[in-house]
Amino acid sequence: MAFMVNSSPGPGLRFEQSATFAKRDEALVWAIALARRGMRLIRIRDTESGVIFDERGLRDEIKRLHAAS
Repeated sequence: MAFMVNSSPGPGLRFEQSATFAKRDEALVWAIALARRGMRLIRIRDTESGVIFDERGLRDEIKRLHAAS
């Protein structure tokens, strides 16, 4: 499973290229780092299912999966 993280910068910020991670947790850490650098629109796409999350949505999904196991 792969997770692609994309972001859109705000005014005056440089564009960050998308990054792909094998694990949800790694993608979430990258998304948090982007947010700390001021990126405004961050989306994480599960390339297997096509589901798109924002940072909070992925965090909730991780909690749900941990609770189910």
